[in-house]
Amino acid sequence: MELYIFDRELNFKGVIEDYFSFIWTRRYCKCGEFELHCNLSMENLNILKKGNIVWKKGDKEAGYIQYRNLHQDETGKEILVIKGKFLTNYIGRRIVWDRKNISSPPEMAIREIVNDNCINPSKADRKIPLLVLGELKNYLGSLDMQVSYKNVLETIEDISEVNELGIRTLFNYKNKKLIFDIYKSVDRTAGQNINAPAIFSEEFENILEQEYTDSDIEYRNTALIAGEGEGEQREKVFIEVGQGLDRYELYVDARDLQSTKTVNDNEVPIPIAEYRKILNDRGLSKLDEHKKIETFDSKINLKSNLEYKKDFDLGDRVTITSKKWRITIDTRITEIEEVYEEKGLEINIVFGNNIPTLIDKIKREVR
Repeated sequence: MELYIFDRELNFKGVIEDYFSFIWTRRYCKCGEFELHCNLSMENLNILKKGNIVWKKGDKEAGYIQYRNLHQDETGKEILVIKGKFLTNYIGRRIVWDRKNISSPPEMAIREIVNDNCINPSKADRKIPLLVLGELKNYLGSLDMQVSYKNVLETIEDISEVNELGIRTLFNYKNKKLIFDIYKSVDRTAGQNINAPAIFSEEFENILEQEYTDSDIEYRNTALIAGEGEGEQREKVFIEVGQGLDRYELYVDARDLQSTKTVNDNEVPIPIAEYRKILNDRGLSKLDEHKKIETFDSKINLKSNLEYKKDFDLGDRVTITSKKWRITIDTRITEIEEVYEEKGLEINIVFGNNIPTLIDKIKREVR
C-alpha cells in the first residue's frame, strides 16, 4: 500500500512505499487517526514533516502529521514513528465563538456550526483554508440546543453520535478542496430485505477472533436537568424511564444554557417551551454518554464470504451472532482499524458502542 504525502496546501511532496507497519483507524461519528513506523532515512524525514498530509491511495479521507519520534530499537535499527489525526481534526482547532441557539435538523445544525466557525466566520483569521461544505442530504430529525465557547469538533461529534450520523472530510487533492461531509450508512442487518445482509459469525468463518462486552456500569436512563437560575427558581425538566431497580438517575447541571437569545443585537427571552426543549436535548445528550455498552471487538477474515467496502463498511448496521455464546445482536460498525504490515492486511472492527476511555470520561467532566 503506497502512501502519498502532501503539504497542507495539498501540493504533492512524495511517496512512502516501504514501511514496517501502518495503522489506519476509521471512525463513524468521530475523527479517525493513523500511525506509521518506517525507516529513519533523510528522504522520509524530509517529507514526513509535522503538518504534512498522509493519503492512502483509494481512500476518501486523509490525515495530517501531529507527532514524530526518532529512536533506535534493540537491534540498533533507526526507526521513525509518525502519528496523526484525520483532516476532520482541523475543525477541533476552533471553538464555537459565541453563544449560539439552534433549532433545526441535526444535519443542518452541524453544517451551521462548521460554516460559522471554520468556513465563513465573521473573523477572517478563523477561516480554515480549503475547507468547504459537502452536499446537503436533507436528513430528517430535530434538534434544539444552545452552545457557547465549546470545541467545534467535540460539539459536532456529540450531535453525530446521538443522531447516528457519520462525519468525515473528503480529500480532493485534484481540486485542492477539503470537503466536510455528513453521511448515513447502510442497513445490512439480517431482518431487513432491502440490502444484502452482512452477518458476522465464527460459524460463517468470517470472524477469526472476537471479544464481547455487555456492561451497564455507567448506565443511566433518567435525568433531572436544571437550567439557569438559583435554588427553586431554576427551570427544571425531567426525562424519566423505568421504575424501582430499573430506574437509573442522573443530574445534569445545565445552568450554562441561558433563557435569552440575541436578535438584532438585542437580548430577547426564549419562549419557555423552546427553552425546555433545549434543556431536554441537553439531557438526552448526557444520557447518551451513559448508555449501556454492548460491543463485539473482532478480527475479520478477509478471505471470507464478505468483502470489505463492498459487502460491509464503516457505519453499516450489521448482524453479529455467536451460537457458542448464544448471542445475536444487530448493531453498527463504529470503528474499523486497517493494519498494514509485511505479513499483509489485517482488519479489526468494533461493532457497537465501545467502553469510554479515561480521556473520554475527563472530557465529559470538563464540558
